[in-house]
Amino acid sequence: VAAGTWHSLALRSDGTITAWGDNQAGQCNVPGDLSDAIAIAAAGNHSLALRSDGTVTAWGENTDGQGIYAGQSTPPANLVGAQAIGAGQYHSLAIQSDNTVIAWGDNSQGQAQPPAGLSNVVLVVGGSAHSVALKADTTVAAWGNNLNGQCNIGPGLTNVLAIAAGSSHTLVLIGDAPTPPRPLKLFRNGSQFEVLLQTIAGKSYSLEYKNSLTAANWTTLPPVRGSGGLQLLTDSGASLPRRFYRVRQQ
Repeated sequence: VAAGTWHSLALRSDGTITAWGDNQAGQCNVPGDLSDAIAIAAAGNHSLALRSDGTVTAWGENTDGQGIYAGQSTPPANLVGAQAIGAGQYHSLAIQSDNTVIAWGDNSQGQAQPPAGLSNVVLVVGGSAHSVALKADTTVAAWGNNLNGQCNIGPGLTNVLAIAAGSSHTLVLIGDAPTPPRPLKLFRNGSQFEVLLQTIAGKSYSLEYKNSLTAANWTTLPPVRGSGGLQLLTDSGASLPRRFYRVRQQ
């Protein structure tokens, strides 16, 4: 799920999106052909979806607080190979295939201008007018409006597992990452099997199965990128009365 200022989004296991709440800027008008989403983000009055082909779809408000065009719902034409997305009040962010950050929309306070040399990013989020990135080495970078110290990340801050941004503040979760994946709940509905998994940002998770424990090889389903939060792994072909599963973290 994801929440904007006055609207909400939910990503379903079949890759479709449901939206509800205030729709004055069309932020709940999910594009009709959007059926292959793997991640969502929302802030202000706009919404984002990351598709399985690495492209980003956005809809909703495209202006700043003064009604001036900002373009937060118009992803850059050269944005391909995206791995993760984030949204601020009037700006949007994505992690590209080379683990660098690209941002677009309102940049009046530098929130859409990532620091030079920022690389190895695994998670990115936006606040009202600031942005925060988590790097693979468990350190954090922040940029944009700093009126309330929301970008004052201490140089010695490490072991960060997850990040979040409010309107004018920043949160980080600090600790030691669990070594194995953490399955929290298992579901089976007809021929579909699902496992809810606690993930680590930057890791990828694949559901693997065998129809018999004596089978030589495991069949691997497409991976899901870890977000630092919960992710759903799905097998839509679980039609046999018995199937054996494991989760691989890479």
